[in-house]
Amino acid sequence: MPVREGGKLRELPITEGHNVLDDNLLACSETHIRDVFAMLKRQAKHPVFTGGLETALLQPWHVELLRGVKAARMYFAYDTTDDYEPLVLAGRLLRDGGISKASPRACCYVLIGYPGDTMDAADSRLRAAWDAGFVPYAMLYRDESGARDPQWVRFQRAWVQPEIVLSQLKIYEKGDPEL
Repeated sequence: MPVREGGKLRELPITEGHNVLDDNLLACSETHIRDVFAMLKRQAKHPVFTGGLETALLQPWHVELLRGVKAARMYFAYDTTDDYEPLVLAGRLLRDGGISKASPRACCYVLIGYPGDTMDAADSRLRAAWDAGFVPYAMLYRDESGARDPQWVRFQRAWVQPEIVLSQLKIYEKGDPEL
């Protein structure tokens, strides 16, 4: 748990809605998680997990719950090189559970533009997220002042619009040597 969140997990009361903002849902008790999914089943809209799901915590029974509520979108993160192996394993779990890569439901925010990053390395990470089974979206690093490098802003633009991202990745999968 991040220090800004108090360093410990608190299970909050469940409120009705379809947009799950909790970024620590999978760290909660099984009872709490199942109660959240029971609430989601009652909603008119398919749920969206915009808070993000932790790849390292994803289990097959979570995937069953995600399929059961027909999640519209699930967001995961690939922030550091340590996140890659759990991302690959989570992608396998989702595919084994019937959530295919062809569906844009499984998405991944990929951190780019942090100190020492290069556009080639960021491009490789974005494509690796796709190879792992996720639609990648570039999340641009901001320093403490909130400043963003204009070159990175331009690079990010090509990796945040779903239509552009998916068309780039279709070309990539065909093996276009220009990409």
